[in-house]
Amino acid sequence: MLGRMRVMVGVAVSLSVALVACGPEKEKEWTGAEPSKGSAAEAARFAPLVRLAKGESLLPMDATRFIGRSALRFDHEGFCRDEGPVADPPDPRRLGSKDNPYQHADVQPGKSSSKPVSCPGHGDKWHTSTEADGGFYLDPPKEVRKGEGTDAPVYWEYHHHKTDPKRAAYVYWFFYAYNNLTPGNRHEGDWERVAVQLRDGKPEAVTFAKHGKDTCGVKWSELDPRDGHPTVYSARGSHGSYPTDKNQWVNGTLDRPSKGGAEWRTWEHARPVDREPWWGYAGWWGSQQHVSGFNGPMGPRPGRLLSGIFTNDSCGPADKPPTDPPKDQPTEQPTDQPTDQRTEQPTDQAAPRTKEGAIRRYEEYLHAVGREDIKTVCEVAGPAAKQAEDQGFGPCTSTFLVTFQMISPTQKKALQTATVDPRKVVVRSPDKFDIPADAVKASVTFSENEIGTSTLEYLKDDWYITD
Repeated sequence: MLGRMRVMVGVAVSLSVALVACGPEKEKEWTGAEPSKGSAAEAARFAPLVRLAKGESLLPMDATRFIGRSALRFDHEGFCRDEGPVADPPDPRRLGSKDNPYQHADVQPGKSSSKPVSCPGHGDKWHTSTEADGGFYLDPPKEVRKGEGTDAPVYWEYHHHKTDPKRAAYVYWFFYAYNNLTPGNRHEGDWERVAVQLRDGKPEAVTFAKHGKDTCGVKWSELDPRDGHPTVYSARGSHGSYPTDKNQWVNGTLDRPSKGGAEWRTWEHARPVDREPWWGYAGWWGSQQHVSGFNGPMGPRPGRLLSGIFTNDSCGPADKPPTDPPKDQPTEQPTDQPTDQRTEQPTDQAAPRTKEGAIRRYEEYLHAVGREDIKTVCEVAGPAAKQAEDQGFGPCTSTFLVTFQMISPTQKKALQTATVDPRKVVVRSPDKFDIPADAVKASVTFSENEIGTSTLEYLKDDWYITD
């Protein structure tokens, strides 16, 4: 299926890229933190009152304590990972150290390895924990997800407008141990932020970095400032920051800020981010699934540029309700319980490392293709989709939408109940199986040219399609 996808979507993706490139692109201003210019007193004076959603169970957390509960691991582009952690737990100061950061070698294809069969040996290229996209990530246990509470710190940094000396901003970073926006956005580590824009030292607007949208601003006077602190609403589970308690739509999913939850008085625990022991760490704050929406994010770090801090684009009045949702959109609050339709992040429980486990995973993938369940498809096919993306075919969430259009309704219906004949599965190693087209049993016959042979490998406690 993945090999066929590369061929089918090539022309479509090239055309879509060309069309996008022809359209006008709004210029954005990128600014970085200037630690020496900020004032702790001023940062605390304008820090927001964050209203957590009613029933919020994933609370704010001290990022340093999150590190202390995590293992530091190294990710090899999603195809394998070292069995043991780089450090467990890591030293926060060494994470961001200029002189003695954590180091790890990348893999070199074709080189022998003592690691799993699918993992090449280490090459000569070394990466550090202070290197952006260097490959390091923090891997916390599941019990850390609940966070700590409203005594957690907020981290601030100072930005200055590039061309207007009268304008400045304080960016406030909020950290949570887990993000749970179902479906399609569940991951360990959750960094959210807002910015207070100043003109001549006086607050004039708050910038919101909304989920799935460009930044936008709301006038200071519209945010119900309490004793000089603007009110910001945090959505349940996802912690997206909003100027209103009204439900918001994010890529077809309901984000739910609300009144009635705990109040986080961030000015009581405001810290300059450049004084944190881990400042300088440039890796990911959570495990990497190589599927959009399921990867731990990067956090604040030296040299990180943010776009749109000084945006003049309005979010609209703070009390303006969102548009009505589609009638078939579920309105129940997402829970942490699994559903029978796999659109969630993989759980911490390891999948069976058996032939039967690989077959079950591939059947799950086939059923998802039949339902056009893009999130599940891209989660199971993450490593193979990453290869296709590296070859210029675009992200999985775009290319598979093209693939869906090329599968007939009859074939889709057949895939929804397809099974795999275990006798036709080819064992290449205990952790690697090939499933050819003729192993797929469905109400219609699929040829090798239609779905091809898929290779499944056991990576990170589950089975993934790698080719």
